Amino acid sequence: MATSEETPPSLSHSIVFSSSSSSLKRKRPPTLDIPTVLREIRADNSTAPPNDLVSSAGLGFAVLSRKGKKKSMEDTHKIFSCSRGNFDTRFFGVYDGHGGKKAADFVAENLHNNVLEMMKNFTEKEEAVKAGYLKTDQDFLKQGLSSGVCCVTAVIEGQEIVVSNLGDCRAVLCRGGMAEPLTKDHRAEDEDERKRIENKGGYVEIHRGAWRVHGVLSVSRSIGDAHLKDWVLAEPETKILQLTPDMEFLVLASDGLWEQVANQEVIDTVKRLCSAEKNKGPSGHCVKDNENDYGCCVNGSPLSKLRRISLVNKQPKGLMSQSSSHNKNTNSWKDGENDFLSENESPQSKLRRISLYKRVNIKMESPTKENTNSWRDSENNFVCENESPPSKSRRISLLKRVNMKMDSPTKENCGYNKKRPDSGGLISACKELVNLAVSRGGLDDITVMIIDLHHFRFNG
Repeated sequence: MATSEETPPSLSHSIVFSSSSSSLKRKRPPTLDIPTVLREIRADNSTAPPNDLVSSAGLGFAVLSRKGKKKSMEDTHKIFSCSRGNFDTRFFGVYDGHGGKKAADFVAENLHNNVLEMMKNFTEKEEAVKAGYLKTDQDFLKQGLSSGVCCVTAVIEGQEIVVSNLGDCRAVLCRGGMAEPLTKDHRAEDEDERKRIENKGGYVEIHRGAWRVHGVLSVSRSIGDAHLKDWVLAEPETKILQLTPDMEFLVLASDGLWEQVANQEVIDTVKRLCSAEKNKGPSGHCVKDNENDYGCCVNGSPLSKLRRISLVNKQPKGLMSQSSSHNKNTNSWKDGENDFLSENESPQSKLRRISLYKRVNIKMESPTKENTNSWRDSENNFVCENESPPSKSRRISLLKRVNMKMDSPTKENCGYNKKRPDSGGLISACKELVNLAVSRGGLDDITVMIIDLHHFRFNG
């Protein structure tokens, strides 16, 4: 028989549970310490629509980005130009982030500076690019964040293109209308990459239908990814090419495009849309005078200028040959350059034309700003009152063209093509490629950059 001091089993259990709960509550810390890694993953752009497009274009390039189904846009890109020595240097980069956007943002701010800085210190450009990538990786890892980013970059300097990549961002060249991949995708499923990882003590396994490093990351090279840094390298593969006439354009894009659209289909789409844009109205068209058949381009070379001057020079000769009797009376006014004269002009106007003709030759030999004003001041003296209308119109047209050339100098002294490529076709091609990837079920962020290599090729 139980005594009155014994406690019923049910009551005893309740007391123990209450005591344990009270003890746990007293030991709970007042605040939770959230790791830095978890702080990074935030939906900063959660209010942006899933089909948000961001595009930009410039002289010789166009780029377009579309946010996929993720809560935030993790793709970035960079276009940067500077002068190094005798050449302009252009840097183009497309960056595909994962596990957060901090790595992609960091690389967009720093990679181009590090690569170009290393190119000053290294004679071999492959080593310079590698050093620039590794420095960017080391600087980002110091921040203690775990996100990563795949990269593809192109540096154009003079007649040289330096293309590099990490991960599955890709560069494809259009050469003679054919697609030529310039980069190799660094994926965990690649046999060489898998062996490298296993030799370092890591492993690759299938997870969610794809081969992944430690079952986590599908790419085997990237900047960042601190938790896998022993196996996921930040060393890029680099290829250097010389610009040739058969190179048309270069496409840099994240895997959001390449997973849905094949290399050759990308090239065919760009060629089709750029050709259609050129057929609408090329920006480098020739301007033809209605009063003559010179058909001169505004951006003509100095040699073509001299040919036009020579043509004008010869026209009055025909007029003079038809009135030989008059020429006999004006022999005293002839000298080595008086073929530029017309029939019924006074001695004063003859002298003005001879002086102007000398200026033309001086200007063609050394075009400086000192002669510009004298050219413009001579416009009224270039035509005589007694000159025949056809020769007047020809000389006025010539002077206007030469003045236009002086007022709007082109990049002919810098070695670049004089025609400004129309970026309308490039933008249209970017949009078409993005829409094509989306229509085939693409869910990732997509960034497409197209570089028109005709703009960067020296004149032959």
